[in-house]
Amino acid sequence: LSLSLSLSLPLHTNMNMFRASRGLHSSLRRRVVDVPCCRFPGSSGLNVGLITRGFGSAPGAGGASSPLATPVSWRGLALTGLLSFGAVSYYQLVHEEKMSSNGKVKTTGKAMLGGSWSLISTKTGDFVTEKSYTSPTIIYFGFAHCPDICPSELRKLSKALAALSSKGIEVKGLFVTVDGARDSVSNLEKYSKDFHPNIEYLTGTPSMVSSMAKLYRVYVSKADEVDEGDYLVDHSIVLYFVGADGEFKDFFTQSMKVADIVKRVEEEVKGS
Repeated sequence: LSLSLSLSLPLHTNMNMFRASRGLHSSLRRRVVDVPCCRFPGSSGLNVGLITRGFGSAPGAGGASSPLATPVSWRGLALTGLLSFGAVSYYQLVHEEKMSSNGKVKTTGKAMLGGSWSLISTKTGDFVTEKSYTSPTIIYFGFAHCPDICPSELRKLSKALAALSSKGIEVKGLFVTVDGARDSVSNLEKYSKDFHPNIEYLTGTPSMVSSMAKLYRVYVSKADEVDEGDYLVDHSIVLYFVGADGEFKDFFTQSMKVADIVKRVEEEVKGS
């Protein structure tokens, strides 16, 4: 606190005390306002001054503002709050736009994917090749014992095929097993009943399946068996879009939405 005392003393003593009070006031960078608070016994009637100055309040009568003081006003706090809110809102907007575009993959040039292959169709039981399909196809590699990822991707593919069909665009879905040892024709035929009827299921010997997977650079790795014959297969989670000419056109990652797939296929079909 900075006290300004005026007692019944000679004038020069009062002036010295006043200077000392001013020096203390400057060192604390506070503003002094004289407020009646108490009286010293025997004083000449002058009151003790008590600092009551708060942030952002106006100086009292006769009080000079310190050039080093930086008062904080409610207006300044409100402006700071608005600027902070604007910055946070902008960050959230940019973050959401970035997250929404994560599933969209842009490629340049022509990928060296696809080629000649031969597998067995569960629809007819006959051998089929890449030349057996004259319409655009979307290929997915998986296995019937997959607990969650494969059913989820096949449901997404089913929705995409239905949406394209409603636009008059017929696309064939191809499910290629990566587990030829267990996914027989009969097993895949039962498995197919849970998804879109325009998805055809292909199988073959382990070597035939492996050759097909290599053409599309699909990662396949058999996990350790928990029990005899009970195991999982790690594999790439990608939908491959092949045009009616048999050439690879694009691929769709797990994060891509049905609307994105439909839009891309529609652009390719109508643009060709």
